[in-house]
Amino acid sequence: MEPEVVVRDVVKYYGSYPALRGVTLEVPRGAFQCIVGPSGSGKTTLLHVIGGIERPSGGEVVVAGVRLGELSDDELAEFRNRNVGFVFQLFHLVPRMSVLENVELPLVLQGSPREERHKAALEALQMVGLGHIDPRKRPAELSGGEQQRVAIARAIVTRPRLVLADEPTGNLDSESARVVMETFLKLRSELGITIIMVTHNLELLGYCDRYARMRDGRIVETRLLVPEGGGDVEPAGAVRGH
Repeated sequence: MEPEVVVRDVVKYYGSYPALRGVTLEVPRGAFQCIVGPSGSGKTTLLHVIGGIERPSGGEVVVAGVRLGELSDDELAEFRNRNVGFVFQLFHLVPRMSVLENVELPLVLQGSPREERHKAALEALQMVGLGHIDPRKRPAELSGGEQQRVAIARAIVTRPRLVLADEPTGNLDSESARVVMETFLKLRSELGITIIMVTHNLELLGYCDRYARMRDGRIVETRLLVPEGGGDVEPAGAVRGH
């Protein structure tokens, strides 16, 4: 499969502290990639570098064939808005805005006309299984699981190629977490979106088709969980950092 994300020898320093130490990773188009590891291992930093939220101190990041290091700050912001959706543990919904207005936000940044925004936002809510709720409600009127699905709708309303999820079930009970993960699988199937998810919950690996394990800023193991083209699943082997 053609790679959607390529990370080559990426390092990231915060002052003198090396948060990433020579990370290399390829994620095929349409894959569901999990990244696991203890706190402080560099998982969220890697996600931010892939999404263009932060620039690496060294190495190369290629997303959808675009070398992020060659983009100006304005070009990078536009690329993020059109190609990358973000889902966070804390939802980051705007309390004073309605559900519909929250989902529309990325389209507002793109300058989309009001009617087009409304239509796309309602379609996104339908896709995440929230077509039955009143879109005029405020986030506080919804359950935690519903709020996270609103956040997922916001992440996919622009029809991005890549969704990055940072502990998306961290604040949810087990049933809400199951619904959120099944929502990711549905979107991946229907839209062909590539998903990269950071998680501490190893039970969620059953939803992914591959994972990478991080420790001390390095990827120390990668494993294919669902075989490509059939056959038995074999570990991809340890990947040592530099």
